[in-house]
Amino acid sequence: MEQFFNLQHKVVFHRKDETFGRFENFCKVSSSNVVAFSSEIDIKTGSKGFFIYVFDLNIPWCTYKIATRSYPITVLEWNQSGCYLLVADNYGNVSIYTQRNSLLDEFYEVYSINFPSENIIAAKFFFNGIKFPKYQHDQMLYTDKYQKYRIQPTVRNFGASPATGFVVITSTGIIGAYSFDTNSHPPTNNNVEQCKFMKNLGQSRCLYTNADIAFKNGQFYIAAANNLHKNPIIQCYRVQIEKIDEELIINSKSLPSFFVNENAAAKDMSDLKLFKFKWMTQEDADGLIVLSNHLSGSVVELWTLKEESTPIHKLFQTNKNECYKTLAWSNQQSYRHSRKVLDIITTKIQFGMNFYLFIAYQDSSIHCLNREGMKRVTISNINFSASALEHHTKIIKMTSKMAALDISFMGNMLFAIDSIGQVSCYKINFDHLLMNAVQATNMLEYCLISGVDSLDVMLMLKMTQPQIIDSVIDRMTENFNRQPNSITQFYYLKFLTMKINLYRMSISGQSKAHDLICLLNLISISTAFKSLLRPAAPADLMTFKNGPAENLSSKFGTDLSKAARSVISILYPFPVILSETTVNNADVDKVLLNLEAKDFTVEPSTLQSLQQLIQFVADLALNILVKLPEGKTFLNTNKTTGDLSDFTALNTIRELLVMIRIWGLLQPQCLPIFSRSADNLDILATLFRLLTKLSPKPDCPDEQLLDECCLLPSQVLIPQVHLNTPKTSLSSPLLSNLPLPLQLTYFVEHEALDFTPDIHYVEGCLMNHSLIDSIRYLHVNKNTSNLRRCVRCGATSIYKSNMKISTAMKAWENRWDVCNFCGGKWKTEKV
Repeated sequence: MEQFFNLQHKVVFHRKDETFGRFENFCKVSSSNVVAFSSEIDIKTGSKGFFIYVFDLNIPWCTYKIATRSYPITVLEWNQSGCYLLVADNYGNVSIYTQRNSLLDEFYEVYSINFPSENIIAAKFFFNGIKFPKYQHDQMLYTDKYQKYRIQPTVRNFGASPATGFVVITSTGIIGAYSFDTNSHPPTNNNVEQCKFMKNLGQSRCLYTNADIAFKNGQFYIAAANNLHKNPIIQCYRVQIEKIDEELIINSKSLPSFFVNENAAAKDMSDLKLFKFKWMTQEDADGLIVLSNHLSGSVVELWTLKEESTPIHKLFQTNKNECYKTLAWSNQQSYRHSRKVLDIITTKIQFGMNFYLFIAYQDSSIHCLNREGMKRVTISNINFSASALEHHTKIIKMTSKMAALDISFMGNMLFAIDSIGQVSCYKINFDHLLMNAVQATNMLEYCLISGVDSLDVMLMLKMTQPQIIDSVIDRMTENFNRQPNSITQFYYLKFLTMKINLYRMSISGQSKAHDLICLLNLISISTAFKSLLRPAAPADLMTFKNGPAENLSSKFGTDLSKAARSVISILYPFPVILSETTVNNADVDKVLLNLEAKDFTVEPSTLQSLQQLIQFVADLALNILVKLPEGKTFLNTNKTTGDLSDFTALNTIRELLVMIRIWGLLQPQCLPIFSRSADNLDILATLFRLLTKLSPKPDCPDEQLLDECCLLPSQVLIPQVHLNTPKTSLSSPLLSNLPLPLQLTYFVEHEALDFTPDIHYVEGCLMNHSLIDSIRYLHVNKNTSNLRRCVRCGATSIYKSNMKISTAMKAWENRWDVCNFCGGKWKTEKV
């Protein structure tokens, strides 16, 4: 373990006797690598209270306060997808927060439920039944290598679909449940009370100070105890929640329990006191980790629930050697240390054979243990400190203590917060997590299949082995091309996004990243345009093969072999023009004669709203052709690398140019705008003709084609297409050049991470340094108040447009509402 960064604030403490840490703080990392934590002070003003903050791992200095609570916070929990954040306090208030307009800095309370005067000690969202896949390292196909399987959801709607909601445990022994519909509006106060259900956890009410919740076989497994007792007992329950109509039926049954101090280790330490406990994982209810403190240190114990056999007297046996089987808890391993324990976390996903425990101690040290034998792997020390001025000549140094730990889902980043709201991040790079090309590829493929964010894996790769990024990309591409056609079609865009993010992390990969961004946009636009086409004949609606988009491809004719077709269909899972270049289809107008114009009829108002997307296709075609004389082909790669070949990408542009040509006859205002040297010059026809000549051999154009491309800047003004934006983030290519740990400050960007990719200027291109809307491809005023910026790639877009747009354009914008092309979340851009 090595420290990655320290995130500190500039709060001024006026008294040295300021006390913090009287209340418990929490830290939780979502599956999308968004960190939420609680603090007793406002990290901006220094005022005392109970605050909730969030930040994205890529830009931790941009931390946003999402809530201020009136009572001490007792629970902080993300749901599985990372869309909802649950916050509970010791006065019975439970709130669900989510993002407004999908903006990271605008969380709002969507549900608020109150359990009057109850201290909430544990809470968990309903499990949706989707378990993270198991990793099999000796397999090649994704379906065998990462075995995905569904288990029974904890709460089910009609039809066995998973319900959305949460369950809470109170200190007085009450279990409460609440279910809500994510597709409907939040209920009123009266309806909230009707949807809330409570029941005693056991047969009688008991006082509990600690509790934890896990899932197994569609049921909740709950462990609860009162550590105020001298000899506390950990009581376990199995809870079944059934949803009938709109009512939740809660059934609780007792499981075997055990006394913590009834073992040999406890008898040697009479002052041993239970501190907290935790299920091994939220999907493993057979292992419980118990933390206990005493005057001279602490003990960490692993208890497991096993089936034991008890012999039966022969008089009562029905069969020979018959035994009575029962479940019982047994103490398997223990780990002792000379300091008191503060917190513990476990690996969230068991990737490979190893499973780790991370324990925080009072001396600000973190011990990493392997589950097998509870053997210590490594120790790291964290020094939290904050300096503030009392007078101009005197500095007060306040030392805080560690408050909470959490780990990223892929297990590469460990987060620790202290009692005054400062964050320290560690990279975990030992044993099986040592980055090499094979391990990095397997982890990235796991993220591709499971849906977990891969930023922590990429940052670890950048910091430990930056020289193997290209090797990892090649290996990923090689494995991806070996998958069945159905798998490549399903994961292709996500796979392309992952390659873009990897190329962006190296200085030498910026040009490849830009080409892949253009390719991703091209595929998205092609899909959006073809979705507008409808067969004119009603009979064709029942036959998928006779769609207009398919007819467009077939009209070009093909001379390719069946093997070539299958290879290209794997690389490019969308309809493309599979044809060798012929003289007949080099003229766009001759192509139109072989098509049914009525199949391409779209409402003129819809076509007008798509003009900026059409303009991007034409600008991209111009840039591809203008760069040819300089020896730069689109994608700048060959077919053996597994990227989408130039042939299929260029023919996709040809298809789009044919559609644009037809639509221009219906609505001339939707055509792209060019600044031409001669009014009679047909730019669309010229682009189609040159691309037709280029597509058969994109990596080896002939001299005549190069001469024609050289003349383009003198015939038409070439707009510069540059989608690789500057950014200041941890994923910057400059990260590997900086010494660790990074010293970061809240609300202050780290200047050493500021990176601006080089722009390849083409002679004759029109340069424009204004902001470009990455979704609509429009020029944006830098002083616009409703701008949003991607937290991963730095792209900007307008998130509140007052313009009336068509349904087609609204669908295009809604497609990128939740995240940008790169998969990053949006945040408000401050002017």
